Amino acid sequence: MLIGPYLILIGIWFLTFTDGSNCPAQCKCINLTENKLRVDCSSRNLKIFPFLPKDTEELYLQENLLTEVPAGALDYLINLKKLNLSSNPLHCDCKIRYLIMWLSVANMDGVSGIRCVYPSSLYGKPVSQLTGNEISSCWRRARLCSDFLFNDALLYTLLFLLFFLMILCLKTFKMIKFKIKVSDNDIELRTYQTPKVGFLKRRSVSYVKAC
Repeated sequence: MLIGPYLILIGIWFLTFTDGSNCPAQCKCINLTENKLRVDCSSRNLKIFPFLPKDTEELYLQENLLTEVPAGALDYLINLKKLNLSSNPLHCDCKIRYLIMWLSVANMDGVSGIRCVYPSSLYGKPVSQLTGNEISSCWRRARLCSDFLFNDALLYTLLFLLFFLMILCLKTFKMIKFKIKVSDNDIELRTYQTPKVGFLKRRSVSYVKAC
């Protein structure tokens, strides 16, 4: 009789444990208020962006080995007010576009140290000041996409020509079959009419003799 309440309590505990408020193993979390956290992941030699609690208000990721911020990694952190990504070897290529867009939408005052390290032509430039023309890798990828579109168009054209040739072959085959049938009918008609002609000749000969 008491199993039901215990199961409910276990379910509530499980939901609380998995609701995204847990601190990453590599980081240190401090409660600022009841639902606000300071997450310190600095100087941990991180190469992969950690999965963060949704209640994160302050995030410190400086002095790591992060080269990018994966798309969607910051979208659910609606309470985030401070972000430090300084001293990370950020690669300012196509993958940096998500961070550029997120910074433009977030419009936070507590952002510091988000600068390019690679390529060398963009070394030290703030990510928020990057333009599309400066991200050269994206232009190369765009050209590759156009190549794929050209290849697809060529493939569809070849398929259309193949389909057209198949229809033409079917029509030609039907015409040949019709000619064969007509020829067969002519042969049958001739074989059927030949005895009648012979019979008429015999009758005419016998009539002449009788006369």
